[in-house]
Amino acid sequence: MSKRTVGFVGVGNIGTPMVLSMLRADLDVLVRDLRREQAAECLAAGARFAESNAQLCDECETIGVAVVNDAQLNRLFRDEGGLLELAKPGTVLIVHSTVLPETILALGDACDTRGLKLIDAQVSGGDLRAREGDLAVMAGGDKAVIDANRDYFDAISRRTEHMGALGLGAATKVAIQMMTFGNWLAAMEAMRVARAHGIDEKLLADFATDTTSDSWVCQVWGNYDRLLHNHPLSGSEELFRFFDKDLFNALLVARGKDLSLPFTAAGSQALEGAMRERMALSAHRYAKPETRVRSA
Repeated sequence: MSKRTVGFVGVGNIGTPMVLSMLRADLDVLVRDLRREQAAECLAAGARFAESNAQLCDECETIGVAVVNDAQLNRLFRDEGGLLELAKPGTVLIVHSTVLPETILALGDACDTRGLKLIDAQVSGGDLRAREGDLAVMAGGDKAVIDANRDYFDAISRRTEHMGALGLGAATKVAIQMMTFGNWLAAMEAMRVARAHGIDEKLLADFATDTTSDSWVCQVWGNYDRLLHNHPLSGSEELFRFFDKDLFNALLVARGKDLSLPFTAAGSQALEGAMRERMALSAHRYAKPETRVRSA
């Protein structure tokens, strides 16, 4: 019996390990990225490379997408030679990118006119859990379409939850990121207190897991330090925009719903400085010479 072929666009920090998990689940994966060299790890593991969007759409009835932001997602779908133009009617397009709910809803309308099926399926768990096929997926859209692609979702996740209508996966991710980054910012400030008193950070983080302050951030303390230095955008100012866009998106969503989010607003302003501090503190452990970013 031949393997089912699925497509995947965007093999960066999170896309690459997701593809590796699909390959382990015996899916035939056709990957697409603007730079072939970005797909090297996937190709070495058995993925195939699509030389064009046309090839991707011709061979695949299910296509996952993990591009960086709303602008990239809109270009992929809407530009000449994009997915809206080339995908065959009935194709399932699964968006994993962390984007605004409004972006998903607008693309959903455009997909409907072309007979395409859009699912927003944002993920949480980071690149390490992605390598284990252990992500949490928050999905919005037609549940029947999600259920029909369970082999795809089971390959990448420990749990895929249908959150409701299209766009609610993206809205859930906004809420999840608010909690995650809020924990991270609080922990980074707590570590300043610890360092000032000569307390070892790893010891404090480990002890915190047995207290009321337990959180994922404490459980994997050092993970974000590693990621800041090893992310494909490390060494560029884009790295900070990649991280702080999630809290900024939360504020945009809140404005549209007439909500006040004072802690999130403060966190959005504080995040870049805190990230630069962590990069400077952890450079001796994680940074490659060519990617070191000096603290501001």
